[in-house]
Amino acid sequence: MRLKPLRYSLISLLSLMSLVGRAQDIAPLTADPIRASQPPTPAATALRGQALSLPFFDDFTSPQEGAPKVQNWLPQGGVLVNNRMAFEPPTRGVATFDGLRSNGLAYGIGGTSTLDSLISQPINLSGRSAADQLYFGFFWQAGNIRGGLSSNSSSRPVFIQLEFKDNTGSWRQVWMARSTGERTAFRQKFIAITQPQYLHGDFQFRFRVSGNVSTNEDNWSIDYVRLAPLGPTPPRTVVDTLYQDVAISKPLTSLLARGSAMPIWQYNAASNPASQLNPATFTTVNNLDKSGFPTPLLAAGTLQILPNGPVATFPITAPSTLLSNQPQVRVEGNLSAMTLPNTAEAKTIRHRITLVSNEVNPLTLPNDTISRVTELSDYYAYDDGTAEARLSIPPYDQPGNRFYALRFEVNRPDQVRSIRIRPSYPQAAGRQITVNIWDADPMMNGQPMATAKASQSVVIPASLPAGQTFLEVVFAAPVPVSGRFYAGYGHGPTGLLVANAIPFGLDLNSPMPADAFWQFTPGWTQPTAYPPGALMLRPVLTNNVLAVAPASVAATYSIFPNPNTDGQVQVQGRYAQAVVLDALGRAVWQQPVTERGRSTLDLSTLPAGVYLVQLTRADNLTVTKRLVLTK
Repeated sequence: MRLKPLRYSLISLLSLMSLVGRAQDIAPLTADPIRASQPPTPAATALRGQALSLPFFDDFTSPQEGAPKVQNWLPQGGVLVNNRMAFEPPTRGVATFDGLRSNGLAYGIGGTSTLDSLISQPINLSGRSAADQLYFGFFWQAGNIRGGLSSNSSSRPVFIQLEFKDNTGSWRQVWMARSTGERTAFRQKFIAITQPQYLHGDFQFRFRVSGNVSTNEDNWSIDYVRLAPLGPTPPRTVVDTLYQDVAISKPLTSLLARGSAMPIWQYNAASNPASQLNPATFTTVNNLDKSGFPTPLLAAGTLQILPNGPVATFPITAPSTLLSNQPQVRVEGNLSAMTLPNTAEAKTIRHRITLVSNEVNPLTLPNDTISRVTELSDYYAYDDGTAEARLSIPPYDQPGNRFYALRFEVNRPDQVRSIRIRPSYPQAAGRQITVNIWDADPMMNGQPMATAKASQSVVIPASLPAGQTFLEVVFAAPVPVSGRFYAGYGHGPTGLLVANAIPFGLDLNSPMPADAFWQFTPGWTQPTAYPPGALMLRPVLTNNVLAVAPASVAATYSIFPNPNTDGQVQVQGRYAQAVVLDALGRAVWQQPVTERGRSTLDLSTLPAGVYLVQLTRADNLTVTKRLVLTK
C-alpha cells in the first residue's frame, strides 16, 4: 500500500522542466538559511574513555531538525537530522547527507568531492565474540523528495559508504552504494560483526558520501541505525529481533484547510471559523515488523494553544490492524469540529497525532508521535517555512513567465502591508525583483487582473540578517484587498536584460491547492502541471490598523466640505492612498490605482452616513479624518 498526493505523480514530476517552456526550473539548493539560523552544536558528552554500551540505536526522531545528537555521534560532519528531505522514510526522522555544511552553505564551487560524514561515538565491544551474533542494521535511500541524484562515474564519484574502525585505529570499508542517478526507496542493510579486529573497546563506525560540492543535488539518507546482538530466545532472525516497531513517517499536514498560516483576525471573521480548519490532517505509518503477524493499531489526536492552553482531542481515522511489513498507511484526523477562542491576540497552535500501540521499548516509543506548530498571526502562507528546492523566474529577455502569483482569500476587507519572499542565495543576491498585488477579475472567472493593483521593486540584498530567512518587501502604501486577491513576484514590465534566472525557495512538503498557482506568460494561465510544492511567498496584512501620524502632522490635513452633500470630497495635504471605512471599521471604498494621491475623492456611490477617511502617506503614516455624508 502506497499513498501519495496526486501532485507527486510521475507525470507531474517529469513535466516540471518543460512546464510552460523553461519557466518552471526546479533545481537543488545551493544554500539553506534554516540551517544557518539553528543554534550551534553542543559539546559532545560521550568522549573516548566513556564508550557507549550496547544496544546502539538511533532512529533520528530527535532533534526535530538539526545536528545529530551528541550522545550517539561526534559533533561534526554536516549531516542534517530532519523530516523533510527524504521520500517516504521508515520513521519520522532521518539523517540526510544533504551536501551542505552545518551552516547551510555549499562545500565549494564546481566538481565532485567528499561531502558529509556521520561518525559514531566510541562503542565498547570488548569481550564480545562471534558467538554473540552482533548485527549492524540500517535503512538507506539515494536521492530525496526532489527526486534522483547525479550518476556515479569514474570522473564524478557519487556514493555512500560505511566504514568500521578496527583495533589498530584504521578505517575499513564494509559497504558501499553507488548512485545510478535514480531515487531509490529506503532499503535495509544488515552486516554481521564477527571479525575479531572490530571487537574492541574503542569501536566506531562512520558513513561518508561523495557528490556535487556546489548544491544539495546528491543526497543520501539513513534511518533506524542499530547495533545489537540477536535475542536469546526464538525467533532468532535479524529482521524479527531488530525491527518490531510501528513508526510514524510522513510530516503532519496543516492545521488549516487551505494553506499553512493566516491572520488571526481573518480566521475570526469567517462565518464559521471551524471551517478554516483541516478536516483531513494526516500522516503515514509504517509497520516495520516482518514477523508475518498483524499488529493492532489505535491513534489519538490532540490540539493545544501554546504555551499553556488546555489540551483538546480530535477524532482519528486509522486502520485497526496493520499487516506485517505494511508501509505508508494513512492515519487521518478531523480538526473541523475544534473550537478556538475568538480572541484578537495572535495564536501559536500545536496539533499532534500519537499512535496507541502495545510497544514498550523506550527507544522506539518517540517515533509514535508527530506534531506540527501553526501560527495564526498577520500573514497568509502555503509553505511550512523550509525550502527543499529552488524555483526560478526565467531571464526577462527570454519568452515565458514574467510573474508567478498565488491566490488568497480574505473573510473581510483588509490591507496588504508587505510580501515576504525567500530568495535562494547566492544566485539571487543583487538582482531586482518586483512584488505585486492583483485583484480578481470578475469578467475572467476570478483570475488575476491583467494589471497589478500595486507593485514594489527591490534589489535583493547580498545576504539576510542573522536568523532571518525571508526578505520582506514593503509597499509604499498598504494595498486594500477584499474577497479573492493574488500576490506574486516577477521581473515587471521594465525588467533588466540579464542572462540568468532568479531563484526562490520552494517547499516540497506542502503541495498547493489546485487553484492556488498562476503564471503570466504574458497572459494569465493556470498550468495543468504545478510545482510539486509551495512557493515561499507570504502576504502580510494590517487588519486595517496602520501606523498613525503624530497629532502635529495630522493637524496639517483636512477634508472638506464636511458635512458633504454630493460625495466630492477635497483633501488638503499630500498623501499616497485613501481608504474609506464605515462605522464598523469595514473598508467600503478603495481609491483606484489611477486616482491615488488626487486632491478629490469621488465618494458619490456611498450612501449617507458617518465614515472614516484613512489617508496613507508615502512614509506609511496614516491620517484618519471623520466624514459625514448627508446627500
